[in-house]
Amino acid sequence: MGLKIFKTKRQANGREQMQDVTDVVCDAVSDAALDFQIRELCFWCCANYIANAIGRCEVRTYVEGAETRGREYYLWNVEPNTNQSSSAFWHKVIAKLYEENEALIISTKKRDGTEALVVADSWVDGEEFPTKQNEYTGVAVGDMQYTKTFREAEVIHLKLHHTNLRPVINGITGSYMNLVQTAMKAYGWDNGQHWKVHVNQITSGKDGWLDTFQQMLEKQIKPFINSGSAILPEFDGYDFANLGGKNAAAKDTRDIKAMIEDILSFTCRAFGIPDVLIRGEVEAIGDAARRVLTTAIDPLCDQIGEEIVRKRYGFEQWSRGTYARMDSSTIEHFDLFAMAANIEKLVGSGWSVNSIRRAAGEEPIPEAWADEHFMTKNFELASAMLAAQKGENANGQ
Repeated sequence: MGLKIFKTKRQANGREQMQDVTDVVCDAVSDAALDFQIRELCFWCCANYIANAIGRCEVRTYVEGAETRGREYYLWNVEPNTNQSSSAFWHKVIAKLYEENEALIISTKKRDGTEALVVADSWVDGEEFPTKQNEYTGVAVGDMQYTKTFREAEVIHLKLHHTNLRPVINGITGSYMNLVQTAMKAYGWDNGQHWKVHVNQITSGKDGWLDTFQQMLEKQIKPFINSGSAILPEFDGYDFANLGGKNAAAKDTRDIKAMIEDILSFTCRAFGIPDVLIRGEVEAIGDAARRVLTTAIDPLCDQIGEEIVRKRYGFEQWSRGTYARMDSSTIEHFDLFAMAANIEKLVGSGWSVNSIRRAAGEEPIPEAWADEHFMTKNFELASAMLAAQKGENANGQ
């Protein structure tokens, strides 16, 4: 039993004709489906981890050096477009970025005339030029296809790596899946039932014996094997023997799970994520979280922030202190009570109360004193300390 695969070929008159390509047995389809599911599970576990982290980041906007929360802030952090929240928007950006190695964000208009940001589903790259702007045509978002040619300055174009790693990950996991499938087949054999039946020559030589034997398999042998408890009648001329589960202990699924976790580890390395974070282990999770921020999240935030500044602000505004940056400090959960002692030290080191409240995810206090900077008297300028020491030495003390 199998599946027949067809492909279509467009003829000169514009019509499509189906052509029979090949037959695929169901076992091959099942193995391919298993390979695809495990590979996709590992890939999207890592991609969603990055997307969740980026979704928690805050795009902070500044006007002439002062932080503001205006239309630009709302656009990036609350509602990029009518159909998406900022979290859904960033999930799509990261999905495109890791699946296709690049993502394209374009600006469009809502019905009320305000600006919206959408992630392109597909586009056609034009020629790349060293001194003039690249062009993007055939840009499509959902069912909407733009006829406009977008220039580089009009889009936010993110590129993850110089070379797309997705095909490399697929190749590695595809090769490793052969071992997983072999282990699964061995598990099924070692834990299954295998019987043999000896039929004497007199019985097997009777007319219609094969049909009778097939009927007996369907009505008596299969129900006996598949049942939790059953009785197998044994007739003259038939001698049944169980070949499974006697000489070797039944195996568990730990070997199979270990191989699948190897595939997960390969994928995590490609993403720059310590695999303990994806597996949910708690040992050394703090060090692992800091490492993924350094190797995966912060570089991505830097690229997004740089692309926003150079495409939406430019040098003149940036030089006057008007810009945006992506803040990854909001990713980790901030426990006020656990960090109380450190907060006190920060206040005494010159941090304002509102700056600390902002880092903790709390709203600023609308009081002038909350924006003032305090300094403990335990600190002293190094130059003053050296001057005092010189004065003591001059006095012979």
